[in-house]
Amino acid sequence: MSKMYTGTGRVFQEISPLPIDEEGLADIRRRVKIQPNFLGEPLVVIAEAEDFPSICQPGDDTLVAIDAIGRSAVISINMGMADIAQQTATLQLAANLDALTGEELGRIARNFIDRPANEQLRRLWEDMDVEESEDSVELASLLAAAFERDAEDFFSLINNSQRMIIAAEAFSSRLTGVIDWLNYRGVNAIGIRYRKFIVGGQDIFFAEQMVPRVDPDVVIPSGARKNSAETSEPWRVKGKVYYADRLNPRLANTMDDMLAATKKTTFTINWHNKYYFWIRGPRRNLRIRVYSRDRLELGFYNSAPAAVTEFLEPYGLGGLEVLSVGGYSDSPFVVMGPDMRIDERWNAMLNDWLSGATPGRTRVDPDKIN
Repeated sequence: MSKMYTGTGRVFQEISPLPIDEEGLADIRRRVKIQPNFLGEPLVVIAEAEDFPSICQPGDDTLVAIDAIGRSAVISINMGMADIAQQTATLQLAANLDALTGEELGRIARNFIDRPANEQLRRLWEDMDVEESEDSVELASLLAAAFERDAEDFFSLINNSQRMIIAAEAFSSRLTGVIDWLNYRGVNAIGIRYRKFIVGGQDIFFAEQMVPRVDPDVVIPSGARKNSAETSEPWRVKGKVYYADRLNPRLANTMDDMLAATKKTTFTINWHNKYYFWIRGPRRNLRIRVYSRDRLELGFYNSAPAAVTEFLEPYGLGGLEVLSVGGYSDSPFVVMGPDMRIDERWNAMLNDWLSGATPGRTRVDPDKIN
């Protein structure tokens, strides 16, 4: 039993969740298409079951979305209790998405948005000035408009990894165990429980993450699971700990100082790579390579060496050598050694870069440098 305060006469009105029928399920699906944030995080829907006829059955309520860091997400919306047998297509579709390029997803999004049933969403995309051609949607422009960032932030991110979001009124213990198991092995899967109430004649919907109980990106498997992702791909589950273990202790402290200094302008941190991690800001990104124990290589993503050299000068960091590293032509690097520390100059430069500010916007107090 849930209780909601009505605000009338200082009394409580007791309410219970209403069971969802087929009409109610269709209503939730329509709402999620237009406002997928109902599921608890920024998402934009780009496809539905009809776009994958070889995997999904007619009448399937599955949707496909992209989240704020470019990951594709299969959204399975279920009536009543969700169980393993219902989620076979969800798993198959997530695996299928892994093989698709951003351009292929853009063509699928074009077919999706052109359907008469999606006219309201199509008008919304038009109002956001999303770039479209006759046969494709430019997903980078769609994500930039939806999440209020630059399109260039998404070009290299779209569909780098896949997720599963299962929405239902309840979850069987078997499905809960499978979702936990997937997360232990580096597959981002969550279970969202939704509820419908009627209060004052109006429909009230409520959604909350039920499975797993904590953020799957920070779950650390038990040491007893010898064959888990922690053994094969530790950076996926340990994040900062993995990189700190590889570094000279003084450089590990420098990394901590860098993360602390950029916290206010950090959009997200991606640890999911063996040799480097990302700090993603509201406007620009940094790629930090950890190939060597005794050096951090700080990459200024989507820029040219000359532009990075020019950017560093107003902060008194013009003496740093800017390197072009083979295989990383999109990220000129500067090298940080064990004796380098994050002082006020570095603090100002890093935050100005991530926020997209012009060089030197943040004033540096000379008395705080030494």
